[in-house]
Amino acid sequence: MDESDKLYQSLFNSISHELKIPVATILGASDTLLSGDYDKNTNRYLFEEINKASARLNRLIENLLNMSRLESGRISIRPDWHDVRDLANKVTDGLRDVLERFRLEVNIPDDMPLVKIDFGLIEQVLHNLVLNSAQYSNHGTTIRIKMFYDHPDLIIQVMDRGPGFPPGELENVFNKFYRLEANYSGGTGLGLSIVKGFVQAHNGTVSIENRKNGGSRITVKIPTETTEINKFI
Repeated sequence: MDESDKLYQSLFNSISHELKIPVATILGASDTLLSGDYDKNTNRYLFEEINKASARLNRLIENLLNMSRLESGRISIRPDWHDVRDLANKVTDGLRDVLERFRLEVNIPDDMPLVKIDFGLIEQVLHNLVLNSAQYSNHGTTIRIKMFYDHPDLIIQVMDRGPGFPPGELENVFNKFYRLEANYSGGTGLGLSIVKGFVQAHNGTVSIENRKNGGSRITVKIPTETTEINKFI
C-alpha cells in the first residue's frame, strides 16, 4: 500500500468513526421526539442533543473542506483591519457549550492595535486551538487565550493545563491525522494541521511547547501591519 492509499484509508476510518457518533445521536433523539409526547424539559434536552451533534458534524465538514483547500493549494488570504477582541469573542461564543466546563481567561492588552489579517482563517485557527485544549484537558482546569502585538508579529497563544504532549511527539503534533490517544479518542486529527496551513498562508509560524507545571502552550506568530505601525518606524 503506497502513502496515498495509507492516507486515504486513515481518513476513511477516521471519518467513518466520527460520523457514526453524531448521526446516531441525531437519529436517536429525533426518533424519540417523533415517538410520543414528552414534557418540556425532556423535549429541550433532546433538542439540545440534536444541536450539539449537528455542530459536531459541521466542524467535521469544515475541517474536511479546509484540508481539501490546503491540499489543492487554493488558499488565498484576504487581509483587512480587525480587532482581535472580536476574534476572541466570536470563537469563545461559538464554543460556549464546550468552554462552560472550564475556567476561561482571555488576556488582550487595553492598547492592542487593529491588525491586518484574514479574519475567517484566523478565526478557524483560534477555534481549532481552543477546541483542542478543551478536548485534552480535565474539566475545571484553566484555558487561557493571550493575544498581543510584538513588532512585527501578532502573537496568539492558547495555554491549558492538560496532560501536555510526550516530548518525542511534539514534532508530530501538526501532522495530518495526528491524535493524542491518552485522554480523548475523537476527532479526525486534522485540526492542528489546518492551523499550521492557515498560519503559513499568512507567512506565519506556529509552535508548541509543554508548560513547566503541566499542560501545553501553542504560539502563533503572524507578521502583520497594525494601526500603530508608525510608532515602530
